[in-house]
Parts: sequence; structure tokens; C-alpha cells
Amino acid sequence: MRILVVSCSPWRKDNNIGNTYTNIFKGIDDIEIAYICCGGGRPDTDFVKYHLHISEKNILKNLINPKYKCCQKFIVPSEREEENNTKEKSVIYDFMRTHRLHLFFLLRDFIWSFKNWICDDLRSFVDEFKPDLIFAQFLDRSYLNEMLLFLKDYTKAPLIVYAWDDVYTLKQFSLSPIFWINRLMQRKKLRKISRLSSLMYVISEKQKTEYTKAFGRSCKVLYKGFEFLEQPSYEAKNDPLKLVFTGNMGTGRSRTLALIGSALHEINKDKIRAVLYIYSSTPLSYSMKRKLDYPESVKRMGFVSSEEIAIIQQEADILVHVESFKLKERLKVRLSFSTKLVDYFKCGRCIFAVGSRDVASMDYLLKNKGAVIAYRKRDILNRLKKLIGSRQLRNKYAKRSWECGQKNHQIRAIQNSFQNDLKNLLENYEVG
Repeated sequence: MRILVVSCSPWRKDNNIGNTYTNIFKGIDDIEIAYICCGGGRPDTDFVKYHLHISEKNILKNLINPKYKCCQKFIVPSEREEENNTKEKSVIYDFMRTHRLHLFFLLRDFIWSFKNWICDDLRSFVDEFKPDLIFAQFLDRSYLNEMLLFLKDYTKAPLIVYAWDDVYTLKQFSLSPIFWINRLMQRKKLRKISRLSSLMYVISEKQKTEYTKAFGRSCKVLYKGFEFLEQPSYEAKNDPLKLVFTGNMGTGRSRTLALIGSALHEINKDKIRAVLYIYSSTPLSYSMKRKLDYPESVKRMGFVSSEEIAIIQQEADILVHVESFKLKERLKVRLSFSTKLVDYFKCGRCIFAVGSRDVASMDYLLKNKGAVIAYRKRDILNRLKKLIGSRQLRNKYAKRSWECGQKNHQIRAIQNSFQNDLKNLLENYEVG
């Protein structure tokens, strides 16, 4: 089975896209994958060999001078190349990630609208691979959806989409007319993508309920998974206790982490009892850094590799998950489920979660009793005090966390169901 995967970011070991896709596909028998990335950066994976990247920079170069190619092919880099090609950082891209200015994204869509990326290199890449299936993110990105419309028409292969965030409903908050114009434009294209797709996966039960109704079709939840065979033992060896947050600090999470920092500052006023360590590649503004400025209680550690993160999580006493309390950001993530939580479950450590009850990840943790949860800002201090002061409570929720993963995230069960879906689709698919 040959699967052509399409997304907006490079497939790498050190980003969420790469980790999630590798988790979904690796271990399934008799599949081969090629990857089209609608963006720059270099791939870093030993799982997928064939990559085609199309960046705005190359599209612009090609418009000026046709000798520059829009498409750049990558074969899996050698070890020497890996040493020399660390993760690329762009000052402009980091600025966009930090400030989320809609004009930047409209400019990107405008660059892609020239469609010079529909070229012989793209066609030959697809022709050589001969995909049986196309698998892609379900996103409110015009350029990605234009790529999917082209590939669907060109290959006639069945399309499968996977929604991670609420990219469709109008349950959002923004005072920007540009945001709403873009939202309405993308909704029309997303409805078309949904009609063309043969399978539609979502990331949470809450999203399944809403998208099934919104698109008038069945949706299936697809989780990240691991092998949950034996619960890791936990002993409190750290003094002070070590709280660890790993992952994306965007969408207002940095402010919630600052609330935890403030609570720890109060708890540590007589003695340093616990410290929060933050591992994230998210670029922070000066304001974010200032809010997290509790030198004795909060340590910003920056980015580390996924291999190191797994060890760091295992050495933690408490793993931290947060969402924003702000209306705009809360609405943005209300249907999302953080794949990082599955990593936490695998570690068998107590999870401390902070965020509003109406966010899907918090709702999930509540229903599965997978974490100690503070739903309101005023609850953070008391819940933290109890956790830090009670080894028995930490052990109790470490066990519950692992049991949640064991019940809902067994990788073999997830992949068997996913593989059966793909096989059934291919057996019953008729080219329209």
C-alpha cells in the first residue's frame, strides 16, 4: 500500500507533525510512504525516504526566473548531513508564530495562488510513486487545500483527511475583519475537501460530535498511541520536586504557565519545594518572558530532542499540561487534544492540568480521571500545594495516568483499526 502524505511542515523527529505521523504509520505492515511538504525546512526521519518540499521562497524565485525550481526533492539525509543540517530557524517565521499576524498568512496564500508549483517536478514525483491513497491534514490553509484538490484530480486516488484543530466552525473570537473574511473563504474550500474525502479522522470525541453534524458525515477519532505493557515505577528522588512542561507554549499557554510559576513562587517563599522546568521550541516575546520571570521557581530550558524529552519526562515528579483561560485562545483549542498527553501517560507520572473545562483535552482528562485538574485560576495554588505535599496523591494519579493510556491508547489496537479502514477503503473504492 503506497500512501502519499501531504502537510505544511517538514517530517522531522523534533516536531509534532513528524512525531505524530511516525506514531500513526510506523509498525503497519506493507506500507510505503512519500511526503509532500507545502513549506520549507529539511526532513529528519529514518522512516520516510522520499520527500518533496515546495516553499514560498522557491515559488517567488521561479516567478522571477524559471530556471529556479519550485520543488525540492530530498532523500533521507546521511549521518554527516544530519550533523550539518540542524533544525532551520527563520527569524521571520518565528515572528509570525509569536504574533500570528493574519496579513502574513494572506501574503503566503497570495504567493501560492500563482500555481507555478503545479509543474513537471511535482507530476513526476507523484507519477514515480503511484500512490494508492492520499493522507493529509484537514486545515484552513488555502495553499494546502489547493494542493489536495490538484492531487485528488490528478491521481484519482481516495483522499483521507485528519483534523487536529477547529478549523471550520464559527465558534471563534476575533475583532479582525481579515480573520472573518479568511474564515468564511476557507470554510467553503473545507466543505469541498470534506465532500471529496473518503475518510475523515478527528482528534477528539468532542470534535467528532461537532464535525459529524457540521459536514453531515461520519468521522472517526484517531489517537496517538504506545505499547502500555507495564507501568513504570515512581519514586520521589528530586529535592525540590521537579515539575516538567514539554511542548508548544503558543495559544496562550505561556500565560497559564506563568500562573503556575506565581503559585510556585508563593509555595517556595520559605523553602524551595518544587521547580517548574519548561522545554519548548516556541519563540517567546519579551512580555511572555517577563511573566515567567520567577528565577527560583521557573526554569526555561529551551528546545531539546525528542529522545532527551522522553528521558526528562520519565525523571519528572509531576508532568504539566496547560491551556489558556482567555476566550479567544480557549475557543481556538476547544476541540483539540494534545498528543503530548499520550507521551505523559506512557511515562506513568502524575499529571497536573490547568485550563477551562470546555476544552476537549480537559474534558478528556476529567472523564478518564487522568490528571489532577485546576479549572479555575484560583484553584491552582491549593491543588499544587496538595500535590507537592502528598507523595500518596502523586502515586495515585501516576497510576491513573498510565491506566488512561493503557485503556485508550494501545498502539496495536489503534493501528489495526486504522489499517482495516485503509484496506476496506481500497477494496470498495470506485473512481468517480
